[in-house]
Amino acid sequence: ANDVDAEEADFYDGSDALKENNSPEKNLMSDQMSKLLFEAMDKLPEDLRMAISLRELEGLSYEDIANVMDCPVGTVRSRIFRAREALDKVIQPLLMND
Repeated sequence: ANDVDAEEADFYDGSDALKENNSPEKNLMSDQMSKLLFEAMDKLPEDLRMAISLRELEGLSYEDIANVMDCPVGTVRSRIFRAREALDKVIQPLLMND
């Protein structure tokens, strides 16, 4: 396997090139994107919003979300897929400006 060894990973992790990506402009863009994402999530139907929130914000597995929402795992997958599709429509125009 072509795995990076631990020393290389440490070096890469501390790389200045990565830190420079944290420019004020990039931070502003990510703040704007976060704001738009949360606004877009608010507009989702309740079932989609709950599924995507449990997945992305709470980090729950599909099985756990199915238990919380009392529905089959397939329904959870479908809701998360539809929520991501809707959120992508909000994000894509922003990414085009980069």
